Amino acid sequence: MQASSTWRLVGNSDCATIEKERTADSELKIGTTVAIPYSFHGEVFNSWIRTAEEKATGPNYVGILTVGCYTSSKIDYDCENVCDLPETDIIDIGDADENVTRWWYGILAQREGWKAIVKRTPHREFLAPWTVSRTCETRFAINHKLSPTSSYTPLSAEKAFYVLAEFALLHNLGSQFPIALMTAPTLPTHEHYGSTVQLPLPRSFGGKQPTPMEAIPSIWYSLNEELPYYMTLSCSPEVVMSTLCGSFWEPEVPCNLVAPWLHPLLNEVLQQDEKSPTVSQDYETLALIGAIRRPNIGALWIGAVVGELAPKVVKKVQTVYPPLNAVSFPWTGCLQTFMDLPGSGPYTYGSPEQISRPDVWRLLHLPQTEDDELFFRQRPGTSWEPWGSSSPKDCALRVTSHLKCARHEYQYHHWNWELEGGVTIRDQGFSTSTFSTAIEHPSDLIISEVGRFPKREPDQLASEEASLYIFRWLSNNAEGKPSEAIYQDEWLRGIWEDEEEDWEAEESNDRDSKGSLDQLEERVEAWLKSIC
Repeated sequence: MQASSTWRLVGNSDCATIEKERTADSELKIGTTVAIPYSFHGEVFNSWIRTAEEKATGPNYVGILTVGCYTSSKIDYDCENVCDLPETDIIDIGDADENVTRWWYGILAQREGWKAIVKRTPHREFLAPWTVSRTCETRFAINHKLSPTSSYTPLSAEKAFYVLAEFALLHNLGSQFPIALMTAPTLPTHEHYGSTVQLPLPRSFGGKQPTPMEAIPSIWYSLNEELPYYMTLSCSPEVVMSTLCGSFWEPEVPCNLVAPWLHPLLNEVLQQDEKSPTVSQDYETLALIGAIRRPNIGALWIGAVVGELAPKVVKKVQTVYPPLNAVSFPWTGCLQTFMDLPGSGPYTYGSPEQISRPDVWRLLHLPQTEDDELFFRQRPGTSWEPWGSSSPKDCALRVTSHLKCARHEYQYHHWNWELEGGVTIRDQGFSTSTFSTAIEHPSDLIISEVGRFPKREPDQLASEEASLYIFRWLSNNAEGKPSEAIYQDEWLRGIWEDEEEDWEAEESNDRDSKGSLDQLEERVEAWLKSIC
């Protein structure tokens, strides 16, 4: 679906050379042709963590809660027929009527247990982007039997929420409920980036808790009310991946220090061998680190790890230029890049006068009222800021013309849905001032033990790649190597070598073209002489 975001200039800036408003086009995936495969073979969070207020470790049903949806399919087994068969997981759904029982049969069905068609064309049908298909052979049974003649009316979204909430309360699942709600929005991201969804195997360890049913927690109600916003977030896998990868970024770390910053986590906390017997515990540690570093997406972080999206996130981070989406910050409240920060104070400082390179990049990115045919409208492809500062005499007019301006800042203003027929609907969207964290205090999560991690010698590859990538953005306009000494740095040499090769190839093509034209002229002259 076509959409766009609108950004407006804020503050007391009165600069006639830049636009007061800018828009950025986006696409949201609202339909898929193939259901997302998943299984209950996940190893991460097989034993559920708990918060400080949860008194005991109970059953683990976060996987079941994640795929909770209405359906027209059902599981093949009821308790009367298969309870005595080995390896059958019996799911207690409490006191449930026919409709609710039928709904649970659908959730636990193998293959496509539910199907929601959002659009049909003559050649194919498009399913909701959260449609899943269970591939594992796990056998489930429910402690209720369906009447052979029972009719079924799918549960409404509101009713489904209450059914899931009551199930969570029945089994005292506590924090599993909001985590499952945040695992579901990561499913389209799995499909987009080719990751396999592996949910924890449902475990009835501990059974039902002998505590009376309590009222549904208020934070669960808040999450349910905010569900439309999480669904929109879910329809943009780039935003989800950008948000998760952005948790590794730190605003005070420049591009030449990326390697020592990322080294402890990527090379000491996380095992290098994906087949290591402790790799699942490593990713659980990563989930807790992510939740603590970014509390307002703490549940999303744990949900992503529950579905085993973490290995893909880590691989994207290791490239130092993971997916970056401008609306990730306004949608989630999580900073992604130095370009999300406007900076503070005057643009220049010191004697002799200097301007920080992050500010140079920000000023180059400003949308000009007069098109200067330079290619700075797209943000840099990496989040890490360039180090150092520049002298104004070494900066382009696009930069120096703003040095005496009040600091410029564009803020996200609203979202536009581009409907068929040319209709546009403005959506004011969701205010992060009321954003529910799902886990109110991520630091209260229980960490069973603190492990000792092997130390490895750091290398500078990540820093070199980040530096190369952020400075390459400056070379997009092919104006040649800047005069400043920093551009002679060995790490940046590849940028200008590539450009020189391009120039040489272009000159060679020009010479070849000129030679071909000369030959063509000679042939034409010879032909003219032959017919005269």
